[in-house]
Amino acid sequence: ELSFELEGESSFRSTVAGQIDTSEYLAYSLVICVCVVLPVKIRTMALSSPSSSSSSPPGKKKSFAILVTGSPFPEVVKKHGDFTQRFLGLLSESEREERGRERGEEWDAFRVFEGESHGDLSKYDGIVVTGSKFDAHAQDQWILDLIGEIRACHEREQRILGVCFGHQIVARALGGKVERSQNGWSLGANEIAFDVDKVNKLCGRLSDALRDDDEDGCEKIAIHQVHQDEVIELPPGAQVIASSPECENEAFLVGSHIMGVQGHPEFDNDMVRDIIDLKKANGMEESITEEGLAQLKEHALDRSTSQKWGTICRDFLKK
Repeated sequence: ELSFELEGESSFRSTVAGQIDTSEYLAYSLVICVCVVLPVKIRTMALSSPSSSSSSPPGKKKSFAILVTGSPFPEVVKKHGDFTQRFLGLLSESEREERGRERGEEWDAFRVFEGESHGDLSKYDGIVVTGSKFDAHAQDQWILDLIGEIRACHEREQRILGVCFGHQIVARALGGKVERSQNGWSLGANEIAFDVDKVNKLCGRLSDALRDDDEDGCEKIAIHQVHQDEVIELPPGAQVIASSPECENEAFLVGSHIMGVQGHPEFDNDMVRDIIDLKKANGMEESITEEGLAQLKEHALDRSTSQKWGTICRDFLKK
C-alpha cells in the first residue's frame, strides 16, 4: 500500500495489489504529480506571490489613518470641529454616501502630539498628517518619532498626504529644510498655481482634478493659509508642483505616493476668519491680522473651489 499525505490537503491514497512493474510505477508517479503535487505547488505560489498594488484586496474595506499633530483654538473646535472632523469631511466617502449604504472605508485618528500610540501603520492604505501650532523644525520627542514613522512609510511607498505642518514635517523627514518664512505670517487665503503638465507626468491619477486654465499650462486655485514656517528646501527626489508669490513650495510630490500641501484644504472661510480673530485677541499684531482678513476677503473660496480641493486630495490618497 502506497500512501501520500499532504498537510492541509485530502489524503491521496493508492493501493497497488500484486507485483508492480516499472511502467506501472511510472504511471502511478505521474498521476500523483499531476493530481496532487502540482496543484498544491500552484496554490502555494498564488498565495505567497507578492502584489504590485498597494490597494486593499477585492472586497476588503480600505483603511486610512489621520496622524493628528495639534488642535485649533477650543472656540474654533466647538464651532467648526477639530482636525479629525475637518479631514473626515474633506476625505471620507461616508460623508457623501447615500443614507443606508454600507460604509466603504474605515478611518482611524491618533493624537500623536499627545503621545497616543498608533500601532503598525503599514496596515493602512494611506496616511494623513495634519496641521499644528507646533514647529516642524522643533526637537520634541513626538516630532522625532513622527519623522521616523514618515520615513518608514516612504520606504514602503505608502501614500502620505501632508497638510501645513504635515507638509513641512514630511519634507524635513525626507531630507528637506523648514524655517520661518522671510515673509512672516501667511494668513487668510491666497492663490497658488499648479504646474498641470508636471503633475500629470508625476501622478497621473490627479489629471481628472487639475486642468490647464492658462497659456502657461497652470491652474490657479485659491486655498486657505495659516502659517509662519515654510519648506525652504525640498528633500531629494521631491518635485514642486505648485507655487505662489508668497511661497515657492506650496505643494510637492515625492514619486506618486507622497504629496505635501502648505495650505489648508480642509478649512472654510468662516473657520479661518474665526482663527484670525482669535489670534488678534491673543495678542497678534493688528496689522498682520488685518492683512490676513483682507487676503481672506480677496481670495475667499467658493463652494466649487472647496469641492475641487476635496477631489484633489481624495484622488491622490485613494485613486
